[in-house]
Amino acid sequence: MAGTPNFSFFNEQDGKALKKLFADPTLIPTLQRIKSEVRMGILDFSPERVEVVKQLNAAGIPLVAWLLLPKEKGYWFHGRNAKNAFARYAEIKNWADKSGLKFSGIGIDLELDFNDIDLAKNHKIELLGKIIKRMYDNEGFAKSKKDYESLVNLIRKDGYKVESYYVPMIKLETKEGRSSIQQVSGFLDLTTDKDIPMLYTSFMGNAYGMIERMAVEEKLRFVALGSTGGGIDPTLKSMTWDDLAFDLRHVAGTAQEIHIFSLEGAVEKGFLPKLIDFDFSVPIKKYPEQLKEVDSLKSAVAMISKLMSYPTLLIIGTFLIVSGFIYLIYRILKFLLSFSKS
Repeated sequence: MAGTPNFSFFNEQDGKALKKLFADPTLIPTLQRIKSEVRMGILDFSPERVEVVKQLNAAGIPLVAWLLLPKEKGYWFHGRNAKNAFARYAEIKNWADKSGLKFSGIGIDLELDFNDIDLAKNHKIELLGKIIKRMYDNEGFAKSKKDYESLVNLIRKDGYKVESYYVPMIKLETKEGRSSIQQVSGFLDLTTDKDIPMLYTSFMGNAYGMIERMAVEEKLRFVALGSTGGGIDPTLKSMTWDDLAFDLRHVAGTAQEIHIFSLEGAVEKGFLPKLIDFDFSVPIKKYPEQLKEVDSLKSAVAMISKLMSYPTLLIIGTFLIVSGFIYLIYRILKFLLSFSKS
């Protein structure tokens, strides 16, 4: 192994919950012992948050401001809310400057529009209509990409390092020279100073296969692992200690930084003390069958991206298939009815 990776934790709590978390007098000393950084989701500008940020600043713990929006504005940044992203960054910078807070960098979380998730659950037809429109909006997508690149340049000009948190499958279609999945979903492949893939195997499954194909073979220096619990949906499946230890050891050969989601989940489960003097050198078991499953997933992503790159042909083809299926059912029913009459 080249060296021991550095730790970092994501935190995604409102001010009151954040203050309660850091009321534990052992937390900051433990973070110092494992030489960890913190990526803090800025959900509010509360006095409690100011107090905790100042505690971390005083303790010399590097702190990155993870930009988030109110839920009604989409929560995460995505390919259709660059205007809101600019406004949110300005708000957070102004708050930090006035409050005397120090951040070593700014994090941009590029995911789905939170409102799309609601549509997927409750208004599927409306979402389908939006998806069809987006497949044709090449100009809008290109403008959004340029807008986010401008935001990155602005943040750098203000003296901050910029980092992005992205869904790893998005890089696959970028390598193929396509962007149709990004255009439809709002995911965005944005180049920053530090691009961190969210390899949350508690959600994704196939822990060995996903990390081997998406991180180790790519020799990624920065990797996000999880989830230990917490976040916007605490009902999602989270990791056991053995799960986390497996992933940590798997990426240790190539990763310089390991970002764990989330701090609050790790604290609740008692993981932090176990990271002190953690032994990365313990061999892990290999699961070659998982590699095939991940390869199949990658092929499916590539195929979907290619199909959506030709929206008119996709729509016509889908219409013909559905029409043919309906006609086949009609002929079968007609035959059965005529048979029963005889």
